[in-house]
Amino acid sequence: MATVLQTGLQHHHTLASLAPQRRAPGGYRIDLRKDDMPTLSGMSLSLLTLNPRGIREPHWHPNAVELGYCLQGTAVMTIFSPGNNHDTFTINPGDIAFVPMGALHHIANTGDTEFKMLLCFDNDNPEEQEVSSGVSAMPDHVMSQTFHIDDDFFTHIRHNDRAIFASLAKEPIISPQPTMVNRYRMGLEASNPRVQTPGGTVKMSNGFYLPTLENLALYTLILHRHGVREPHWHPNAHELNYLISGRARITLVMPGGPTETFDMKAGDASFLPRGYLHYIENTGHDDAHFAIFFNHVFPSDIGFSGGLSAFPDQVLASLFGVTPDYFKKLPKIQEDVLVAGGG
Repeated sequence: MATVLQTGLQHHHTLASLAPQRRAPGGYRIDLRKDDMPTLSGMSLSLLTLNPRGIREPHWHPNAVELGYCLQGTAVMTIFSPGNNHDTFTINPGDIAFVPMGALHHIANTGDTEFKMLLCFDNDNPEEQEVSSGVSAMPDHVMSQTFHIDDDFFTHIRHNDRAIFASLAKEPIISPQPTMVNRYRMGLEASNPRVQTPGGTVKMSNGFYLPTLENLALYTLILHRHGVREPHWHPNAHELNYLISGRARITLVMPGGPTETFDMKAGDASFLPRGYLHYIENTGHDDAHFAIFFNHVFPSDIGFSGGLSAFPDQVLASLFGVTPDYFKKLPKIQEDVLVAGGG
């Protein structure tokens, strides 16, 4: 039976169709929030672009942690966290960076091309506060007393009720000497695949590989031509994915039987709620490359390959109206395949 593609979808969004919600000389940002996709729950996504010499000003999120994945370009990032901890590190394509809730952080493009980074939050409407508007809101005498400096120092700083968001440095940005231990950074794409089959590969960052993570994890999935991420669900986590390159198709089965089937192209996002059955299929000629975020540091997984094999043939036969002998042809798989097909 031919697959019927759905219209009026609830769980798929063409992120590139959104106009940037924030724009400044240093860059712009496209946000996917609950207002844009009402099915979002406990997660949201942003695509940040910084121009050469662009600086995402120091800021913090009062109600969310942040997990970023670098799509292109090079940048330097500093995180100032409780306990007077400074972490400064470089970001390259395929790297991830985690920012704890409330930690002050910035990103500066150190390259001569655009820098792009996916940012996932563990809140469907994350808040943010920025240094530029924060300093402007404080009385000059309070700031001068804090820094033991003359009052007129802060008087001459431009006051602005609105945050700068992304400024532009007058000269190329030179990366400072990074700290020796980068607790919040991981070279995800430089790591070894944790799953590798003819159908594709999976690389993982979770609480085991990056212990500082809280509430979020990120896997990258590459499906080769004809590759399939087997039908499965995540008992403890929502999934929010972004297709970096290629083409793919997803079917999502909701409780009670309704389904959505939709095609994804590069730049699209989809939200797959906790416990909902789904599969992912490469429908193009080239690899399909996904960044897949979960709202749990140790996302769990149950697939049909191991799941169906766990039950006796008599149980399966009763469901489908055949004799138990029919299911003797079905391989008994002790561990989920995860990534199938290919070739």
